[in-house]
Amino acid sequence: MKKIFWVVCIIICFMIGCQSPPHPKEVSNAPALSNQEKQKPFNPSNFHKEPLKKLSLPFDQFSTVSEWFNDETILYITNEGTGSVVHSFHLISGEIEVFYKSEELIMSVEANKTYDMFLVRSAVSSTEGKLRVLSDKGEELAEWKFDNSIDLVYSWNPFSAQELVVSSFKEDWSYETFLLDVHNKSMIKKDVADPFVQWLPNEEIGYIDWNHEMPALEAPLYAEDLGTEEIRELMESVVMFHTYDNQLITAGSVDDVGTASYSFYSFPELEVMHSYEAPLLTLYSNYFIPYYDFEENTKMFYTFESTRPGNADGYSDGFQLISFDSKSGEKKVLAKDLENAPLKCSPNGVYCLYGYQLEQIIIPSTKEIVNLVELS
Repeated sequence: MKKIFWVVCIIICFMIGCQSPPHPKEVSNAPALSNQEKQKPFNPSNFHKEPLKKLSLPFDQFSTVSEWFNDETILYITNEGTGSVVHSFHLISGEIEVFYKSEELIMSVEANKTYDMFLVRSAVSSTEGKLRVLSDKGEELAEWKFDNSIDLVYSWNPFSAQELVVSSFKEDWSYETFLLDVHNKSMIKKDVADPFVQWLPNEEIGYIDWNHEMPALEAPLYAEDLGTEEIRELMESVVMFHTYDNQLITAGSVDDVGTASYSFYSFPELEVMHSYEAPLLTLYSNYFIPYYDFEENTKMFYTFESTRPGNADGYSDGFQLISFDSKSGEKKVLAKDLENAPLKCSPNGVYCLYGYQLEQIIIPSTKEIVNLVELS
């Protein structure tokens, strides 16, 4: 039963784009960082009025668009021979530069909260994973290898910007969880009750305490102090949670007809600021959580919503893209009849990458969807 549970969890994780926390993932002298990293200045640009350039790439080289480098530039991956190249592409000028080259296949790139470090996950072999952190100049800052690992899920610390929590899965779906520090290049094993861990303020980590022997649709959310190892219950019953700087987002309290409550809490008080209701589809032993992203500068939450609750198997009624302003509590439908696919919004929230290869761009202010990549 436990094996089935983790397989389902990882599949769900990939479906919602959780890097992994899963999202667990992939050296030189790391820079000295202060405890209070400065956020890059918020740039509420209106450059979306400028025509966007398109990427034209050979079909057999393009891997995926992977991340925002800044408000106007994306990072994409091409495969060349047995290795990969990460390129930057400026959406307005069309300028392309090589950001990083690797002799290994690169699977993903993910920025920290300040967009001055980028986590690169590489596939060394089918049983060895590698995570590497680059500076915003493409310099290698730290690297970790994971032996006997068939999958990694990971999460940047949204409160520190230089720490990660990573879970590495073995072939039997047992897992090990590690705390990584870019500055110290350290890797500390941490026993946790669930591999899908996220950071909380004040050096705590959070996890949902699922009952692996008797799967339930909801479970309590716990916090563990990394210093004292004291564990406390934060919430009695949730389906999903995600932490951002100064904000906790949960889905839970699903009623008899399958309507859930998405709630937005402030840190550290954990006071509900706003919430809204949405239908959820069900899976084998869990709820189906559509892809989502939260833009921290504008405090806007974007996600897909099914038109009704029910079983995810065979659901074909399409999804609507909604935005929710966590400051005002205003919910809007931006588009209907879309496919539920990964979203990743720019640091200033002007654009959102969309698609299984993030190959399209959604402009929330105009509700436009444009193709970013043309393959030849």
